[in-house]
Amino acid sequence: MVVKEYFITDYSIELFRYYTIIVKSETKYILCLLFFLLYQVGYSQYYYEYSPQAKIIYDDIIDLKLADAKAGVIEMQESEPNNLSIVHLENYIDFFELFITEDYDLFEKLEKNKSTRLDILDDKLADSDPYKKFAQAEINLQWALARSKFDQLFKASREVLTAYNLLEENQEDHPEFIYNYKSLSIIHSLIETITLPGLFKKILGIRGSIEEGVSEIKKVIDYSYDTDFIFTAEADAIYTFILFYQLNDQEEGLDYILNSRLDPKESLLSNFLVSKILRRAGHNEMALKTLLDRPQGEAYADFYYLDYMEGLSLLYKIDTSSVSKINDYIENFGGRHYIKEAYQKLAWAALVFEEDIPAYKYYMSQVQEEGYDLLDDDKQALKESKRNEIPNPILLRARLLFDGGYHEKAHTLLTRNAYKYANNELLTLEFNYRLGRVCQALGNYPDAIKYFINTINNGTSQSSYYACNAALQLAYIYEDQGMEEAALSYYKKCLQIKPTEYKSSLHQKAKTGMNRMK
Repeated sequence: MVVKEYFITDYSIELFRYYTIIVKSETKYILCLLFFLLYQVGYSQYYYEYSPQAKIIYDDIIDLKLADAKAGVIEMQESEPNNLSIVHLENYIDFFELFITEDYDLFEKLEKNKSTRLDILDDKLADSDPYKKFAQAEINLQWALARSKFDQLFKASREVLTAYNLLEENQEDHPEFIYNYKSLSIIHSLIETITLPGLFKKILGIRGSIEEGVSEIKKVIDYSYDTDFIFTAEADAIYTFILFYQLNDQEEGLDYILNSRLDPKESLLSNFLVSKILRRAGHNEMALKTLLDRPQGEAYADFYYLDYMEGLSLLYKIDTSSVSKINDYIENFGGRHYIKEAYQKLAWAALVFEEDIPAYKYYMSQVQEEGYDLLDDDKQALKESKRNEIPNPILLRARLLFDGGYHEKAHTLLTRNAYKYANNELLTLEFNYRLGRVCQALGNYPDAIKYFINTINNGTSQSSYYACNAALQLAYIYEDQGMEEAALSYYKKCLQIKPTEYKSSLHQKAKTGMNRMK
């Protein structure tokens, strides 16, 4: 047996060390490269797309079939686990649950989802992806709207500003990205009427106009007819809002929404929007029919505010069945808004139907005990309850008929009873205001102007909103007739009058009118 001897010299040892270092270095380099490539693969496997499944979920959300939407999210997490549009859809579900329930405990439970979702988008979408900032802006906007339900206005304002900046940056980086325009249109159309000092807006870099908002939402709508666009319902709703409220073109706004892609027989949210616009436009019968035809069934979320809207529509036509619908809302709804107003409307019903003063006083005492005074309607109800003044049943009935669009009936009621209000200062003021509104609605502008001027002359120093709104309505009349100087003077007059009721909303409308004319 031959035994071979291997001699290890100093040279061989050094050579071995050298190759060992090389191998280690190469291995380290290869491992780093492999890790980088794996990271890139992991990073790039996520994407953002409104796929057919995402669109089905979105439609369920807009219809307020929230249980179906949640089930769809679970399915999509399995079939499209890397599609990050699901983050946006989940936020939609949270938002609408909070919007229709106003459940503060649920709000506190869901609030943590906001930062989690923003982090997911930040970590898993490239900065160059236009969907990244768009989705982050949408999430901020939705939480801002949810917060406004719970009077968290400072945080909501910050979220709106964050969303605005994200959308503006995204627009600059991706000017052809159509999704930006959906949310920018509503922000831009509202900015010039937001009550903020001009210098503050300049410092924050806020800009926009109604015209810009209109141009942007029209681009979205044009695009939506040529492609399979997911946000068609929102685009139609936003354009209707701008037409009806910002441009004060109620006729065109109503015509647009009635011929839009919103389906009030299939979607509870569409039903809410269409019936609200119909009632505001004075078409109470059509609004009531729309509400009565709303979709029913276990698939739909409980949207108790629609019961209240139905009750209001019945009350406007002086129908006693309104009482049970308003009571249904009070008994079933666990949120904060319109509770005080609902008790006020029950008090009004007691006067209008039976002239029952004890019942009126009871319901007005409930106004002080129940609900929150966060919205103008609830604030006004609370102020009425504290005044301890019982409304005149005839003038109250005329007000309800006017609000329902029953203008001829309201006119007949007022003119037949005019003699009763000649020698009572407060009732004369309200009588002039109510008759002015009815004449305006009937297109009898000369009489409307006369009654509104009487209202302003006698009511500017009063706490009621009559003089302030009379000035606003005169501005609308003169604007409609192309008399710009007169219109502007009455918009300014409206801003000078500071009633204790509806001041913020009336002044907001006056500012919108002035900016519209500019």
